[in-house]
Parts: sequence; C-alpha cells; structure tokens
Amino acid sequence: MKINSIALASLLAMSASTQAGMLAVEAGVMDWGSNAEQHFGEGKSENSFVKIKGATGNAFGDIYAHLQLEDIEDSEMIGSEINLIGQINIGDSDWNWYGQVFNKQKPVWSETNTLLGISWDKSFDNGLYAQVAFGGHVVTADYKHFDSDFKGGFNGGYNYLALIKPFELWGQSFTAIWWQEHYFGRDDLYLELSGDGSDFGFNGSAILQWHLGEQLSANLTYKYADNNLGKQGFHDGLFYALQYNF
Repeated sequence: MKINSIALASLLAMSASTQAGMLAVEAGVMDWGSNAEQHFGEGKSENSFVKIKGATGNAFGDIYAHLQLEDIEDSEMIGSEINLIGQINIGDSDWNWYGQVFNKQKPVWSETNTLLGISWDKSFDNGLYAQVAFGGHVVTADYKHFDSDFKGGFNGGYNYLALIKPFELWGQSFTAIWWQEHYFGRDDLYLELSGDGSDFGFNGSAILQWHLGEQLSANLTYKYADNNLGKQGFHDGLFYALQYNF
C-alpha cells in the first residue's frame, strides 16, 4: 500500500494486505513573518487555526482529506480550507493516478484548485517515504474584492515533492516532514488577481513532529512561499500546534 498524505504517511505505513486509517485534530497559531504582515496585514499575522485530517488506504489506493478553519474568533476574518487528495495504484508498480481538489475561502474571495495527473511514491527500508507528483492545474475562483469576472479554467502545470523520515533522538520519537509544490504556465489574469504576480511560483513546509505519546504530538512548521499564496516575492512564517490522533 502507498500512502499519499505527507502529514500522515508515516502513521499509515502498513502491509498491502491490511487496510489503514487515521483521524487527527491539530490546533495552534500561524505566526507569519514581517514580509507577510506588511503585505496582508491581519490576514497573515498571528492567526489561529483548527484542522481535522484523516486518511485511509488499501491495496487499491489511498485518500487523504482535511478541513481547516482559520481566525474562528473573528467573523470578519474567518476562513476555511478543504483539501481532498487521492491516488489509484497502477498495478504493482510505485506509480499512481493522482488527483487533488483544494479549496480556500475568505469573506471576500474563494478559490478552488483541481490537479490531475500521475504520481510516484515509495517507502524505503530505513523508514524514509518519498513522493513525486505531476499534473495539470484547473482553477475556479471568485475574487469579489476586485469586482472581477474571472471564472478560471486551465492554469498551467503542477509538480509536488515530499520526504518523510521518522527518527529517535535523546530517547524521544520524532518525525521530520518536508514538502514543496510548484506551479508554472499560469494565466496572466489569474496572476494579477491572485497577487502571485510571476508565472513560476512555489510554496512548501518543513515540519518537525515531536511525539509526546501514542496519541499526542507537538508540531513545529516552517511555512514559506515565493510568487505564491497571494504575494509576489517571498514570505514565510512559523506555525505552532498540538495534534491529537484518535
């Protein structure tokens, strides 16, 4: 069995003959850096979040999903994020048919990204998990604050990379996660309205999970983006959270 979710892959690694699944809740604060705060104001400053995430997989394929709510204490800033990712295994190979639907909403805008293509992933004997995905990108958006009639359509290509490695240090259990996604060949009007500005953009995260027990972990995430996530140029931040696995 091959697991797609970068956040849950190490927790779902089981034999092909069994079915795996997990459900977790993560809550914390997104502490964005000065580049983000100067550009977005309160939209990317110190923002609370709560995320419910789950995954299941078997010999046929796997599915990951999460629902995230942001700034839930502020009705004027509240936002949501929904992500659904699936892989269908291609025979007994390490290749898969790949699909992702990602929706992000704020009070004055919304955007849905659909990504379809092919992926490769593998779990190695030393515990390392690696994944690569390639796909086409279709976007549907509503940018109310620009009074724009942009409705979306094909928006170029997509590439995704991920590495996950559990390890022990000082008698404690950790998981290190890195992922990065790239967008290219994007529509000029989309780049203007989204704020990304330049054709090629990327975003990613470096995550350290400190497993405090079988069900609880403390998560530290370094999030970064360049010509992506609504801003031309670079911005980044640190996210602090606790995660409970059911």
